[in-house]
Amino acid sequence: MPLGILVIHWDNEIGPENEGFYPDSLKITNNLLTQVYSSHRYQSLKPGFASISLKNNKVVSFFSGVGDNHISVENYVVALLLRRDEKPHKYREVLKKIAASILDKIDDGEFKKILPDLYKELAKV
Repeated sequence: MPLGILVIHWDNEIGPENEGFYPDSLKITNNLLTQVYSSHRYQSLKPGFASISLKNNKVVSFFSGVGDNHISVENYVVALLLRRDEKPHKYREVLKKIAASILDKIDDGEFKKILPDLYKELAKV
């Protein structure tokens, strides 16, 4: 079971911004935001998945893309924070659905209301 869901936006002046996460007990650092976002931008500007291993955790994430090929909104990452012993690839399918739900509700901020329910979906994986 993932430790949580995290939504990151890149601002060209500020850098990575924590747009929202669930559960509220997650400890989110600016370093984590930067590492997750960077794992995508170093690869491509196109939408896609990435996974990284950190000191104590793993992260699997979906990037919405930049430019003509973006999905819903540009420059967003929806990430699942995993335990170190979890396999990121097993969460890709559910992450695709979760990211679609979140990215479609970014503009009005409604995605924050659905984070708890989306997190419950992860328990089924």
